[in-house]
Amino acid sequence: MSVREQRQASVAATIERIRAIETSQGVTRESLGEIKQELIDLADHLELFPIADFPPSDADNGRDVLYRLSEDADHRFALYASTGTPGKSVPPHNHTTWAVIVGLHGDEHNVFYERTDDGATPGKGTLRETGDVTLNHGDGATLMPEDIHSIHITGGERTVHLHLYGLALEQLHERVMYDREAGTYKVFPATQNIQPG
Repeated sequence: MSVREQRQASVAATIERIRAIETSQGVTRESLGEIKQELIDLADHLELFPIADFPPSDADNGRDVLYRLSEDADHRFALYASTGTPGKSVPPHNHTTWAVIVGLHGDEHNVFYERTDDGATPGKGTLRETGDVTLNHGDGATLMPEDIHSIHITGGERTVHLHLYGLALEQLHERVMYDREAGTYKVFPATQNIQPG
């Protein structure tokens, strides 16, 4: 059995257990903690996720890529191997679905925020930092649908991390990203650079 086939089998078994957690417990910080542990256990098998299997895009100057590892027929439980090149930064954003991130290769720095305005004015939104964590191999973070975070590749190495969403990224049409300097937000377009994993 090839590494890819072994990876697919392990991912399928992990997603089955994760589905059962969500079905029995719903979406809470506690249930996401259990889902995170399932992904950490999967990431322990680093031999199934060689970094060479997840290269940056050949086009667009090595643009970062999301490799789809799993997605249900109804677009739920979408798991990606997310690549990052040094200097990559994703502005503060929410997801409108739950999310769990677990490290495989390299450092992915996540900063967490909360809204400080009352949300009364469309397009206006101010944030304050509430914490941060750098995810490396075996580290994880969880996000409820309304949680806001930014991502920064601060090290000098290319990264690959597992990103699991309650609903596939192409289906997330209401998520928003924030411009902290301007105190504004706008719709965060659905990710386009997704490839089969």
